[in-house]
Amino acid sequence: MQEAREACGGEGYRADNRIAALKADTDVFTTFEGDNTVLMLQVAKGLLSDFRREYRDMNLLGMVRFMVDEVSTRISELNPVITRKTDSEHLRSQDFQRAAFEYRADQMLLSVGQRLQRRIEERDMEPFDAFVDVQDHLVQLAFAEAERVIFDRFTDAVRVAQDENGEELAGTLTTLHQLFALSRIEDDIGWFLEAGYVESTKSKAIRAEVNELCDELRPAAEGLVNAFAIPDACLGAPIATDDRPSRK
Repeated sequence: MQEAREACGGEGYRADNRIAALKADTDVFTTFEGDNTVLMLQVAKGLLSDFRREYRDMNLLGMVRFMVDEVSTRISELNPVITRKTDSEHLRSQDFQRAAFEYRADQMLLSVGQRLQRRIEERDMEPFDAFVDVQDHLVQLAFAEAERVIFDRFTDAVRVAQDENGEELAGTLTTLHQLFALSRIEDDIGWFLEAGYVESTKSKAIRAEVNELCDELRPAAEGLVNAFAIPDACLGAPIATDDRPSRK
């Protein structure tokens, strides 16, 4: 809603265009079930606790140690050819996109585990204090895991669409899926560069590919929006029609 208001300029403030009122209504979604930051911390805690549930005889320190060892074995040395690969087919492939989301989530889980381990072992901190001390990192971990889950559910939805509705719809959703994945990678490109997962040439190629995907989706934009089946009554605003009052 904020982006819509900004895109409409001064018209976005007009009461009869309803954007301001709708924005006020949508604010409630940021506090359902509690503050979003608190919810993200609960997600991160759940990721750490998965290991503890599997190995119930471990205390927190033992669980963290196991988590560090376990995730370390899943993060192999990066292939220098892959970090530099920039062709469109590679960037749009599910293999590359899924691997990027998985690598980021696993690497963040490893890093959080190492930070907790250092605080508990080297600084003799209480587990709760250690958890609070790294909560900024935990929130980032939760977002990384959430985007990995969204990517997988999106993949499943495209497969279902292909089975039930044929190639045309699946093709459009595939392009949308690719745009989602690359736009999220682009949004966090600083992390991927810092981690050595991509090089600068690949970062530029990802940005160019996002723009290309936007161009390809433009003809389908109206259909994608209409798929939400928003009642016409909800769209009744002067800015959406030719009935806007003229400015003298």
